[in-house]
Amino acid sequence: MKKFLACAAIFAAMFLTVSCGGSDSGNDNNEQGGNGTAEQLCHYGDYKCDGGNSYFCGYMESGNDLTWKFAEQCANGCDSVTGKCSSGSDNGGDNNGGGDSDYPAADNSYNANYGFISLNFAFDGIGNADDSDFGTDNYAYGIEQGDAYATGTYGNGSAAINPANAVTYTKQADYYSSENLIWVGQVPVIQSGSEYVGSNPVIEMYISANQASVGKMEVSPFEGSHVQLFVEEHNWSTHQAKCIHAFAEGQINISKLGDLVYHGALELTGALQLYSPKNYKGYDLSGEIKSQLGLEACPAVY
Repeated sequence: MKKFLACAAIFAAMFLTVSCGGSDSGNDNNEQGGNGTAEQLCHYGDYKCDGGNSYFCGYMESGNDLTWKFAEQCANGCDSVTGKCSSGSDNGGDNNGGGDSDYPAADNSYNANYGFISLNFAFDGIGNADDSDFGTDNYAYGIEQGDAYATGTYGNGSAAINPANAVTYTKQADYYSSENLIWVGQVPVIQSGSEYVGSNPVIEMYISANQASVGKMEVSPFEGSHVQLFVEEHNWSTHQAKCIHAFAEGQINISKLGDLVYHGALELTGALQLYSPKNYKGYDLSGEIKSQLGLEACPAVY
């Protein structure tokens, strides 16, 4: 099993503090890669069995193109369907893989497919660290976009991701730091008396500005991915996230990307599968997520 992306923990420091008045998204072989110039040989996160050993689909050393990378030496061969080492094999692996025994079995009170989300985002100027109010409370939300960019459902039932009054915000993290991320958040807003306050669920998407390019980019919370998306529950009394409902896997397609240092434009679409941390393809990753991000998995939503 792939390792959860440790650097995702940065998003815990970027939560909003609002006080404002299935589907198969994988690729077929020979599809264009992330930068639109090279053949994409595999879909990020997949495994295959080759010569009795297990291989993992991950990013090349540079860029957004994908390739098969050695994951595990299998003492007893590997499964031709899952691509994983057969029971009893040596699951030592390298940092692109690892034994499935690293994680407990899934909690089946959470559906295996925990929802679906569609993205449609377009904005002509992303805020960045050179903005005069970057470090002030006024910049806490980034730049307000208006309508929701994410629609869909989550949970065991059909809880809505897209309340009619959701608001989108965006900004770029400090591009001088190693964690150079574009953040796109979505917050449902409800009226409470004479004021408007944040509601749930909150959507937070993070794109590596260093790796972003026009074309397809894989979305996953695992090591090697350049895009992450989470469906979260926030406590608006404390202005902090309290748990994660789901994370996404699939692809986005960036159709426009300007020079972000100079507030360049960003346009993207996508169709993503959602998974509860409690049930990701037969495994419970909630302990790993809590260790990396400090957040529990939310209770099942019906």
